[in-house]
Amino acid sequence: MNGSGARDGAPEDRAGDLTALIRRRIESRYRRLCFVQQELAKLDAAASETASPGTETSGTEDGAPGGSGVLPGSFEDFVFARIDFSIYKKIDDGEFRLLFEEGLDDYSGEYLKEAFGMGREEVRDAIAAAYVKIGPFRVCKKAGLTLLSIMRTLHSSLDFAPLFHRGEVSGGEQYRALIAALDGVEIRHGDGMTTRLFVPHQGSALCGTFHPLGKAHTLTLIPAPGFTAWAARARASAVPGRETHSPCR
Repeated sequence: MNGSGARDGAPEDRAGDLTALIRRRIESRYRRLCFVQQELAKLDAAASETASPGTETSGTEDGAPGGSGVLPGSFEDFVFARIDFSIYKKIDDGEFRLLFEEGLDDYSGEYLKEAFGMGREEVRDAIAAAYVKIGPFRVCKKAGLTLLSIMRTLHSSLDFAPLFHRGEVSGGEQYRALIAALDGVEIRHGDGMTTRLFVPHQGSALCGTFHPLGKAHTLTLIPAPGFTAWAARARASAVPGRETHSPCR
């Protein structure tokens, strides 16, 4: 029995647990969208500064190649050189749990295997072995390229699994009813921004319009039946602000 006298596992308890789960998963998606938007803004600023007239990037004083404002190397090199991996040395405990512990379940096992060559529990163990809780923070005690790749990917990937699946809801009818019940629901985040959930006119998918840093971005939270994995990945991997084909549009 719980404190209210209701039996543990009763329908009202399960409904409350599922509501909390959905709320957490919406929040973790929003935090990642905000992070990606911040990183894009930094890249835009860096690219603009590099390309500005009279701004030298590299090279010699006599005007050897590198001082013309052209980005050296590939775009991937340009992006990688500006990744601040130091942010993973010490992470707020709440943020850590939201994005890297509980947030690991925001991705499918197939995606984790493809991204890291490891199963879900292997990824979880690698993170747990690298961090120790000190006060209100998780502090990295052992970093390596594999760990940094895991942390960076879990922090910025928008290739999400469905917001919830049938196994978390009691039966197909309840699953469809829950999707319908979320139509029009608005969730307010700590920074005052609001995410609105909606069911598109097809009626078989669940979408959400987020506002990371005040910029609207729509995600398909639960794909419609028959929406291919390839299409879902193309949609989920899109950066904020870029239009993609989606059942939510």
